[in-house]
Amino acid sequence: MLYLALHFAWFLVAAFAIGLVFGWLTCRGWLRGLLSAQVLLVVALWAGAAALVWLRALNNLPAFWVETGLLYVAVYAAGCLVGCLLKGDAPVPEAALALPAPRLALPQPPRALPAPIGSAEPAPMPKLDGEDAIAGRRPTGYVAARGGVADDLKLIKGVGPQNEERLHALGIWHFSQIAAWTPENVEWVGGYLAFPGRIEREEWVAQAATLAGDAATADQAAPVVMSGAALEGTRPGNLLTAARDGKPDDLSLIDGVGNAIAEKLNGLGIWHFDQLAALGTEELRYIAHHTGFPGRDIAEQWRAEARILAAGGETAHSRAEKERRGKG
Repeated sequence: MLYLALHFAWFLVAAFAIGLVFGWLTCRGWLRGLLSAQVLLVVALWAGAAALVWLRALNNLPAFWVETGLLYVAVYAAGCLVGCLLKGDAPVPEAALALPAPRLALPQPPRALPAPIGSAEPAPMPKLDGEDAIAGRRPTGYVAARGGVADDLKLIKGVGPQNEERLHALGIWHFSQIAAWTPENVEWVGGYLAFPGRIEREEWVAQAATLAGDAATADQAAPVVMSGAALEGTRPGNLLTAARDGKPDDLSLIDGVGNAIAEKLNGLGIWHFDQLAALGTEELRYIAHHTGFPGRDIAEQWRAEARILAAGGETAHSRAEKERRGKG
């Protein structure tokens, strides 16, 4: 073997270096490594092959190749042993190796709390940290869906499962809530969801208004009794107990809505243009009966004008009414 060692010196150095690196990277205690079943099997095979050569059971070229292979294996094994010894005999405890990798706790959006028992309207959502830094105005949200059943917001194009969860975290559960968003609300939610402008491009508000009307028609309930009188249609789902920030919109700017009608709408829970703008077909029937105008034609006209006024526009009637008041 001395002849082989001199003849293949550089190849043997390479085999030793490879064994050294492998031993350093894989060793977990040299004593335990020496006694492993795999190592003992390799030693037994090496000894068997060496016996064939030394006892001259193999001769000539076969003996040359077997002896060369045995030399490489021996040098590689020596490199592994040296690498393990250099790393140190500090075996890792079995129990530590069996422990699962720690899981990072990712921040979760605030979960909706159950509505207070006996309350007609779920409680409003608490204020979020840093919400005032977002441009626009946060829409009103509630800790739970009305009746415990939320609309499938994913029916709105652009709202996937992740966006639906984030809207729920804001207390947005129903199409009628999104349909009632003002431009300021849209700007705020766009900033909160980190894609400003997308809500306008995908027309979430218009989609929600259509879906709110379809849902009201599909889920038409029995006539609702109010003040002893049966009213047709479906009671609106976006009613408020009071105007936002105590500042109601001037509903009398809508053609056909005088002060008396405005008071009736306020008494029902409609204080703002965007609430009227978001009503569905059956909700408009309910409004018409509540205000003393059976049918829904007049209410549909109110809704059309309310949409313009909610967006910051003017109608012919609102301009004329403001001009009349200014002269008065």
